Amino acid sequence: MISLKKYIESSAEQSANALCESYRASLTAIGVSATQICPHIGEDFQRDLLNLRDRLCVNAEPNTLAETGKKIEHDLKGWGESASEYLRETARQVKEIMLIVAEATQAVGERDLRYARQFGEFAGQLAAIGDLGDLAKVRQSLGKSAQQLRSCVEKMVQDGEQSVARLRAEVSTYQSRLDEVERIATQDPVTGVANRYKAERQIQARIERGGDFSVAIFDLDQFKQVNDLHGHSAGDALLRQFASELRSFFRPNVLVSRWGGDEFLVILDCGADDVRRRIEPTRLWAEGGYDIAVGGETRHLIVQASVGIASWRPGETAAELVARADAAMYQEKAERKKTAKQMAGPKQGAR
Repeated sequence: MISLKKYIESSAEQSANALCESYRASLTAIGVSATQICPHIGEDFQRDLLNLRDRLCVNAEPNTLAETGKKIEHDLKGWGESASEYLRETARQVKEIMLIVAEATQAVGERDLRYARQFGEFAGQLAAIGDLGDLAKVRQSLGKSAQQLRSCVEKMVQDGEQSVARLRAEVSTYQSRLDEVERIATQDPVTGVANRYKAERQIQARIERGGDFSVAIFDLDQFKQVNDLHGHSAGDALLRQFASELRSFFRPNVLVSRWGGDEFLVILDCGADDVRRRIEPTRLWAEGGYDIAVGGETRHLIVQASVGIASWRPGETAAELVARADAAMYQEKAERKKTAKQMAGPKQGAR
């Protein structure tokens, strides 16, 4: 009976441990997914979830667990409302742009009956594009209509310079606003480099084209300690500086992106023979001392990063490629920790 009781108690503790770790992993996954879905409002939500995750442990009080659950429910609801509002606003702006161009096109066409039919068709196409919610489909549909617009404009040059100038101005305004919407949708709001969404699109495009390319993942070592000791604003400042160093090292045609948290992914158009030769100097360039402003004071931090590299293999998916680079990065991180521990040697007084 005593042995059975001990076994039940031991199993209960193991079950509690497993349940707690599963709960913590779920919070981490929710935060990452929220950032991928809507980066501009997902960062703060992810940070709040990670803070809640760190409060959870097996021996946590029931009140703590209950409060954590209520806080998660409240944060999820708030994030959902914010994400919905952001997407509605983006869609509204695109539709507004389409309607403005459609009205301008219709007005120009009405000035000359010879082109009224062509411009009427083009205006209808633009109005239909305004009902689309996907920016990629907007660009695709607009491209199909561009040739029609170009033909009409060329024929009207001799007849109405003023009308053509107005139409061009409207199209230019639309293009500028569309470019700005796309820039916001593909840029990391904290560091200013490309976000994960853009990096995933670039990787997939290279896979579809074929040819040699590689990815490298940089992960800042002990970044959590920076947030814990100096606050998240200092951590964000460090991420911005590190991203700036990476971007300044590579040529403009090399994509530098924030993959998530303190991880950065770089895409290089070269194979396995050249990628390491190009990446190793990057580590020497980006690692070292960084000056961070904390509460009116300047703190000098020494930054190191673990790097994982993988070159694309024909038939490999984007997820498989990144997984190999991620595994290589964690392997290097483990080896560096082991080396640092060996160099530190035994503690004073140890026998």
